[in-house]
Amino acid sequence: MAPAVIYIVRHGETNANKGGIMQGQLDTILNSNGLAQAELVANALQNVKFDMAFCSDLSRAVKTAEVIIQYHPTVQLQKVEALRERVREKPHRYLLDLHSSRQQHMGDLQGLIYTPEAMTMHKDTIEKTPDFQGRAIQWWNALLQQLASLPAQEQPHNVLVVSHGGWIQTLVHTLEGSRKLTVAKGVSMGMGCLNVSITVIETDGGRKGKLIRYGDVSHLIAKAVASNVDELP
Repeated sequence: MAPAVIYIVRHGETNANKGGIMQGQLDTILNSNGLAQAELVANALQNVKFDMAFCSDLSRAVKTAEVIIQYHPTVQLQKVEALRERVREKPHRYLLDLHSSRQQHMGDLQGLIYTPEAMTMHKDTIEKTPDFQGRAIQWWNALLQQLASLPAQEQPHNVLVVSHGGWIQTLVHTLEGSRKLTVAKGVSMGMGCLNVSITVIETDGGRKGKLIRYGDVSHLIAKAVASNVDELP
């Protein structure tokens, strides 16, 4: 497999993020601050020569990815359902309009403001952790297989992935827990993935990777959203 550097970016801020609302697979859009954040992360990555680009097919991730690849006009953006945030399984008794065109994905937690009580009451309605982990790892393995088919080149292939905080956290921790990912010295996995944070994984052509950056927001001028309520314990 050709060596690669995978840049994994969380989408920009939405009004739901700002309000502490658990979005899951609600199709929310970036707010004005989220659009500004997307421009900042795009500037930070503009000199990376991307060979491939993927994003969740939810609007907040798509828009963030589109802003980033404006500097990479030859790269085709691939929208992937498997990169979506954790799904909430049971239908809710009411609909909360958050610019959603996929309201069928709403469940007992989607659209609710995060509280410990809500988590306790509705914890059995979320996508089960093994299923969520499996979805993330299945996509990761498919990416590695796709990279294996690419011709060798002097420099590693650069891959852009734009997804969601819970998905990124789950992928990284699952890979690390299964010993398919080592963590570079000085990199901490203790913090969450804030809006437009950058996580970087290097692969050397094998099935294992090395975590070089995790949840890095050093490119932001303004403070990113302080927490992500979609990252469940």
